[in-house]
Amino acid sequence: MSEDTSMKARTRKQADGFTLIEVLVGIVVFAIGMMALAQLQGQLAKSSGESNARTVATNLAEETIESLRTFRQLQASNDVAAFGNIVSGTRSESRGGIEYSITSNVTDYYYNPATEAFQTEKTNSDVIFPDLKRVELTASWGTGDASQSFQIDESNSTTALGTGSVTLVDLISSYTTTTAAKVALNNYADGLYSPPVSYNPGQNPDIVSIQLGQNKFKESTTPLPDVIRTDELVETRFDVVTYSQSDSGSTFLRREEFRAVSCECTLQIPETANEGGLRPTIWNGRDYTEGEFVSKPFGTSANNQQSIYCDICCRDHHDGGTGANDEPGDPGRSRYDPFRNSAGYYGEGSLAGDHFHYGRDNSGELVLAQNDGDAYLEACRLVRKDGFWRAGQNLRQEGLNSFPGDYLDEESEVGEYSNYVTEAVSAYEAAVGSTNNYEQSPPALTPAAAMSPAVAFPASTYELATEMADGALVEQQLRTRGIYLDYLTDELRARINCLDLGGSGNDCEVPDVNSALEIIPFYDVQLTWLARWTETPNNNPIDVTNQAIADDNSHSRGVATLELGFGYSTIDAEVHSGNLGLTGTDPIDAAYSSELAHYPLYALAVEYSPPPALSNVVISGTITSSVPGVRASDVEIEATGAQCDRTSTGFECTLLAGATSPRLKIYNYFKVNTNLLGCSANGTMTIHGSEVSTNNWTRFNLPLSSRSDANIVIKANNC
Repeated sequence: MSEDTSMKARTRKQADGFTLIEVLVGIVVFAIGMMALAQLQGQLAKSSGESNARTVATNLAEETIESLRTFRQLQASNDVAAFGNIVSGTRSESRGGIEYSITSNVTDYYYNPATEAFQTEKTNSDVIFPDLKRVELTASWGTGDASQSFQIDESNSTTALGTGSVTLVDLISSYTTTTAAKVALNNYADGLYSPPVSYNPGQNPDIVSIQLGQNKFKESTTPLPDVIRTDELVETRFDVVTYSQSDSGSTFLRREEFRAVSCECTLQIPETANEGGLRPTIWNGRDYTEGEFVSKPFGTSANNQQSIYCDICCRDHHDGGTGANDEPGDPGRSRYDPFRNSAGYYGEGSLAGDHFHYGRDNSGELVLAQNDGDAYLEACRLVRKDGFWRAGQNLRQEGLNSFPGDYLDEESEVGEYSNYVTEAVSAYEAAVGSTNNYEQSPPALTPAAAMSPAVAFPASTYELATEMADGALVEQQLRTRGIYLDYLTDELRARINCLDLGGSGNDCEVPDVNSALEIIPFYDVQLTWLARWTETPNNNPIDVTNQAIADDNSHSRGVATLELGFGYSTIDAEVHSGNLGLTGTDPIDAAYSSELAHYPLYALAVEYSPPPALSNVVISGTITSSVPGVRASDVEIEATGAQCDRTSTGFECTLLAGATSPRLKIYNYFKVNTNLLGCSANGTMTIHGSEVSTNNWTRFNLPLSSRSDANIVIKANNC
């Protein structure tokens, strides 16, 4: 074909246009494109709706979590938001035309100090509220089955974005502190506000509010003991609450939680730098500062049949070692008892710097624990710090005061006592001043009678004695209170002195504080059911109860009852000034007797029935235990032919005139599968009988002449 012929053919074809098939194909392609565009527009609209739904669901979940944080009290209530109201449940709410279902799944967690971890089971039967709640909150809408999850305070894992639900997981602490909840409000400069928490002050006379000034008060709850009967050890708990008072009611400001615990431990000497324990947790004026870990002697709980807090007590309550934060001129940062005499510490060897610890031998005598594996007795004060219990410095009772049954019932009496406490504490702090090493010569808390002007509490002298008579006052619950003052570190004293000199809370690094009294670590504590009560003369004309400590103060102590006779009785309240004053347990070191605080009360009995005639024979002695887990302090006594009183460490008996066979029975000691007996090295005191039961007892024949060494030891199986 020629070139002209080919060109003509192409020109003719172009003039003919597109074929039908080509047009149809083009239409199909265009339709498919338009359909894809329409589908894209629908997907964009749907995705926008889902995104908005997710945003609203997230906001709902966050709002719900924040509202749960703003509880005002722990106990569940129908009137106010409460920690106890945070429970699993489902509710619905409509936002933007969408119905949302909000489901919360709540799990309670309790801190176990033995494992230093949280668990879902209660660690102790006396625990009322969990330490924290894990809230898994899901806000869902529609029927979508895909979800987006946010893990708060646990992990940051997420699943693919989708529709259907949003889940938030958060932890809510039981502590109603100023940092427990922050609610966004526009009318506050920083956009955050700490909601006020209402507080109901305790009831007089057991709980006394101490005035701090500026309508602020401090009070301590009544110590409640928990007797771990398996091994006869004690754990006592109490809180110290600071609150403000106004015409509209009381507002919670701060709570400090304490426990005192007695333990049996096993001494461990560290072999590596990774073995040891924590320095004491101390108060710095703003909060409690946890001590650092140092390599030092430590202990382990001797068994699992005592308080779960003994793991912490045994491990940490040791001195020695070297810490980065130690200050030689401020031993309160490194020692558990900065006031202990220097002779009470090891000077060299593997225990250098640690204070002495004691166990008991087969005769019930204290023996020094100085070798790895030695058993010893311990007592600690524990402080709650950020949800964890830590060993704090030893309790230090500086003052003890006792009162008749009707004192502190009236507001004027509470005011009188409160004024004395704050004035005495302020004077003590002023005497400490800013001088370093005040622990070498600490001031004494001024007794009420030595104040200027003097304060005369009822029944504190013979002239102020309470009269007891038939038809009038035949029985009264006496009361005693201890004033405790913690060690004042240099850091704390600098802040106290700053306030004393007129500085503001912000200037002195303690915001919202108006006076030094607010940050001085003092506590006025009810000790009525932890003190030992005795009376002179014994039992008549007035007798005072003195039962062994039982759970939650269900025992009787300090109840004075009119008996027979006419005249005065001197009633003595006796409490150990350290940790043992809160546990009421056996002595743990040789200085126990020198650390007992006393306060006498005077009562006049008006009763003309003659009492039994007494001889001049007085027999006294100590009661100790050589059996691990059996407390001599729980032993009770009764007598025939004599009048006897149980003292802090033993007993005292006055024989009746003409008694021919006086006897003393000791009882209330027990250990499973063990035959326990009371034994005495005094040959004139012989075992009269014994019984193996849940309430062992041993009876002794008392001598008819005065003896001062009639000591009794609880032993296993035989004497």
